Amino acid sequence: MAKNINPKPQAKVTARAEQPQAAPKKKLSLTTILCLVLATAALLVYANTLKNGFVLDDNVVTTKNTIVKQGFKGIPELLVTPRTKGLSFNKSDNYRPLTLIMFAVEYQFFGENAAAGHFFNILFFAGCVVLLFLFLDKLFERKKTVVVFITALLFALHPIHTEVVANIKSRDEIMCFFLGFLSLNIFWEYMEKGKMQHLLLGSLALFLAFLSKETVITFLFIVPFVFFIFGKKDKKRATLMTVSTVIVSAIFIVIRTMVLNAYNCNTTDYQFIDNALVGAPIAVRIGTAFVILGKYIILLLAPYPLNDDYCYNSIPLVGLGNIWALLSIAAYALMTVVAVMRFMKNPKDEWAFGIMFYLVTLSLFSNVPFLIGSQMGERFVFFASVGFCLIIGLAIEKWIIKQEITIQALPKNKLAVAILLPVCLIFSGLTIARNADWSDNLTLFKADVAKAPQDSRLNFYVGDELVETIYANEPDTAKKRQIAIEGIPYLQKAIAIYPQYSDAHTELGKAYFEINNYDSATNHFISAIITNPYQYITASNLYSAVMHVGRYKDAIAAYKTVVSINPEYAGAFYYLGASLIQIQQYDSAIYYLDKALVADPKYPDAEMQIGVVYSQQNRFDQAEPHFIKAMQQNPGDVNAVNNVGVAYLNTGRVPQAVEMFKKAVAIEPKYVEGYSKMGRAYYQLKQYELTIEALNKALSIDPKDVKDIPYIALSYKALGKMDMAVKYEAVAQQYYRDFKL
Repeated sequence: MAKNINPKPQAKVTARAEQPQAAPKKKLSLTTILCLVLATAALLVYANTLKNGFVLDDNVVTTKNTIVKQGFKGIPELLVTPRTKGLSFNKSDNYRPLTLIMFAVEYQFFGENAAAGHFFNILFFAGCVVLLFLFLDKLFERKKTVVVFITALLFALHPIHTEVVANIKSRDEIMCFFLGFLSLNIFWEYMEKGKMQHLLLGSLALFLAFLSKETVITFLFIVPFVFFIFGKKDKKRATLMTVSTVIVSAIFIVIRTMVLNAYNCNTTDYQFIDNALVGAPIAVRIGTAFVILGKYIILLLAPYPLNDDYCYNSIPLVGLGNIWALLSIAAYALMTVVAVMRFMKNPKDEWAFGIMFYLVTLSLFSNVPFLIGSQMGERFVFFASVGFCLIIGLAIEKWIIKQEITIQALPKNKLAVAILLPVCLIFSGLTIARNADWSDNLTLFKADVAKAPQDSRLNFYVGDELVETIYANEPDTAKKRQIAIEGIPYLQKAIAIYPQYSDAHTELGKAYFEINNYDSATNHFISAIITNPYQYITASNLYSAVMHVGRYKDAIAAYKTVVSINPEYAGAFYYLGASLIQIQQYDSAIYYLDKALVADPKYPDAEMQIGVVYSQQNRFDQAEPHFIKAMQQNPGDVNAVNNVGVAYLNTGRVPQAVEMFKKAVAIEPKYVEGYSKMGRAYYQLKQYELTIEALNKALSIDPKDVKDIPYIALSYKALGKMDMAVKYEAVAQQYYRDFKL
């Protein structure tokens, strides 16, 4: 019998509920990975802007914009006012409220923090790159992902975009692009799915893009071109998107026109220093404009050197016969012909799309069909560079890769990598280096004027930064003088290039004033107000300089020229009257001071000067109402209060005069003149102890001001304190001996 072998004990098996298996981790889609790569590239190359400050015209929309600095409270006003309303009046202003609202929100949370502004510029620029990639990938039905990726990568790294990203003020460019391409992506969803919410959201995004900057007006061409040609699936949906684009554009134009008209802003009133093509003959304008258009091509191909300014005379004016103008005309004509021919052959041709996108978006800034506020700017090719980068991407595919490949296969193509990698590294290096130039105004301006020494405004920028900002922030007197001296050659060169440069004359006058060269200061202040009647600050500066050299007749001639050109300029009338007072032409002085009050009825200084004229003629009864008006308009002005007291004192209302002098010293406790006049008033009232107290107070503040000592001596004598009277009489006699000497 076989031995019974017991089986090995088995582990007890218990029934258990079936455990749900963990869901497999979702892998990032290829599109998401590519978007992350592109966004990371954009963030990395602009990361060093985070340590930069407010530069160039950032202060127009940030630190010096009084409406923006109200934070949330300023938003309602930003919606209904021109762009620079919070800084000053600008006849050639625009309506771009969205980015101003963004700056107001940032100010509310971060205050005057440049790093916050730079952070959001970088963030939204990265968003621009991603939205560009997503749109083009959809446009080409994901059959050209390699080309689209190269396009977006070049766009992200291209140094020509440093002006836009590193300049906080250029958030308007970034948001216009971001929202414009967001609208195209959403419109594409509408074309695919037909949901009305996509049409509405796309239209809203487009409207917000308009509120950032007017550049998306070109979408009136781009939207129908894209959705009737490349997205040719549903003509009804394409029609609705086109109609929606037209409606959104019309609404924006109406709102913009109403806002600008309310402030009498003429957006075509451009200055020569901003755009040297203003007033140029048509042949010169077009010839120079095409030279500039050629420069854009060169900078897109070889982005060095870059500059923050391209004003007179960095680009000399030329006619249509200029060789560079002719070459540029030929290049753009060739692009147009190639685009049209390829489009006629195949309406969905990617090359045609790239060229047309470049030409259409750049046309706004060409200065050919109409003039704009500047003759050239790197920011003007922000949109247009999309077309350029796309053409480069297509060229690499056609002549380097030579076939359509997947994005995964791109790194394996040695020739493509050998070309792309150095280009990307060079572009990245140039971008990072250029960002460093934008660290502060003086660094930027000195770097750029070295590259464009014949640019009048760049020379002005350097001199202005030295004379205005660096000088003001330097506590050491000797160093301040050296700073002013350093700024003078730059300002002189700005004027040598453009003699009518009124702002340069003003700053040069200030520089000379600071080093006590008052004659030269006077000359340049006069030149400034003659070349620009709106030089309010210069009118004051001229008077200050003339006070040192006594050239009142020269000042009078300059002010008369200004008021003849601009009869609404109250400041010029005021300083004209003040100058006439100095040469004792009192009737003429009153005539022009009255003119100042006609131009500006609430001009306390003009009221004050009229009162001074009457006072100097001992006509205190006529001076009194003018002093009172000046005091009412500016209650904190101790001189106005004091002058009212003087008028009362000289018309016999001594108690009222005392009250005015008390008010003056209450406003300014160390106001010597107030105590002096108060003491004399008390003397007339025979309140001798109060006389002594007031006049001693004046002496304690300014021991050298001894003109009232005789009144102290007489007061002690009246009080019977002869020892003190004798003491102060001796001091008074010494004062008079010194005075005669």
